[in-house]
Amino acid sequence: MENPKISVVMATYREPEEYLRKSIESILNQTFKDFEFIIVLDDPDNKRNEEIIRGYTNRDKRIVFLKNEKNLGRGASRNRAISIARGKYIAIMDADDIALPERLEKQYNYLEDNRDVDLLFTWAYWIDERDNIIKMFKPERHKIKNIKKYFFKEHLLVHPSMMIKTEVLKKLKYRENLLRSQDYDLWIRCILNNYNFDIVEEFLLKYRVVKEDIRKRIRKQKNYSKYSTLILWNYKRYFYKDPYFWKEFLFHLSMYLFLTVAPKSLIKQLIKIKDK
Repeated sequence: MENPKISVVMATYREPEEYLRKSIESILNQTFKDFEFIIVLDDPDNKRNEEIIRGYTNRDKRIVFLKNEKNLGRGASRNRAISIARGKYIAIMDADDIALPERLEKQYNYLEDNRDVDLLFTWAYWIDERDNIIKMFKPERHKIKNIKKYFFKEHLLVHPSMMIKTEVLKKLKYRENLLRSQDYDLWIRCILNNYNFDIVEEFLLKYRVVKEDIRKRIRKQKNYSKYSTLILWNYKRYFYKDPYFWKEFLFHLSMYLFLTVAPKSLIKQLIKIKDK
């Protein structure tokens, strides 16, 4: 059997059933058909989601279902899928986002027409719990093409919109020791390896942003800043002349320290003020 042109990789943990179904169906209903869809369940006790995925697997032979024996984390789960991926390109997909119908087709054609591009992203809609569009994320192409100059200046990349050459991702993979910011670390290593970034300036993904309780938001931001600080410190010798690198580093370090030492009541009050 001939290898598929694209391998779509999804790691799922405990996403709500509605989100998981919409995410899976958005891939199965793509205009581009020549792909394999590798889904890794990272919570072996999640019987309901396993049942849902197996149901789709029985109906569509393009799905390859893997279940971890224990919780490994997203990085290790994605690496497990990457290790068996057979496509020329790998498309990353999260289990609560929605790919627009032409996502795979547009990205595949762009990469085929621009062979020098190694990582390709798209514009994205931010959506809420009810799929309402709450923001349009459309970074400028010239900034993506000059990623070394702009990477630490501003947020430019949406991870689940990424399609990447399989050979690149098999070589670099995700760092499994990072509980957060694995994508951030991957992109820095891609930059250091002089891989070329680009973007399709079209909305091809709906990226879900869910409002969480304050305690969970604090914990998530604290972990994100912690691992981002560690990642940046690890690569400081490569970017020490870039003032935006140090600005980013100090932001994450100060955020982590603040969330660690500040009274929880103060943090909660500040979040409430920000949300108004």
